[in-house]
Amino acid sequence: MATRLKGSSAGFTLMELLIVIMILGILMGVLVPAVNNALKKAKIGTTKTLIMKLKSGITEFNADLNKYPQNLKDLVERPKSGDERVVKKWNGPYGLDEGEKVPEDSWGEKFFYKVGQPGAKPPYELYSFGPNGKGSPKEERIDVWKD
Repeated sequence: MATRLKGSSAGFTLMELLIVIMILGILMGVLVPAVNNALKKAKIGTTKTLIMKLKSGITEFNADLNKYPQNLKDLVERPKSGDERVVKKWNGPYGLDEGEKVPEDSWGEKFFYKVGQPGAKPPYELYSFGPNGKGSPKEERIDVWKD
C-alpha cells in the first residue's frame, strides 16, 4: 500500500491538468485537419464515381435512341409522350438501378448537365460544382471530361 505524505491530498495538480489539456489541444490541432482532408477526398471520389455512372448511362441511352437525353431524368423515366419511336426504343433505366433516382453529388447538389450542339466536342457537359457549390471557379468543378 502506498503511503501518502502528510498534508497532501489525492488528485491532480493544476500543472498536471494544464499539461494534459495542452497535449489534447495539440492532438486535436493535428487530427482534425487530417480527418477533414480525408473526408473531402472521399466526397470528391464518390462524386467522380457517380459522374462516371451517369456518363455510362448517357452512353447507353445514346446507343439505344441515337440521341442524348435532354436531362438526367430521362435516364430513369420513360418518356410519356412525344416521338413514339423514342418511347418504344427507351430501354432504361440507363446507368442506374430500377427505381433509383438521379443521384446528387456528395454535397447534396444536382449535377449540371447540358446537351451540346450536334457535332460538338464534347457532346454534352456534365459536372458537379464541387465542395464550394455554385459560383465556385471552374478549376474546382468535378467534370466528366477531366481526369
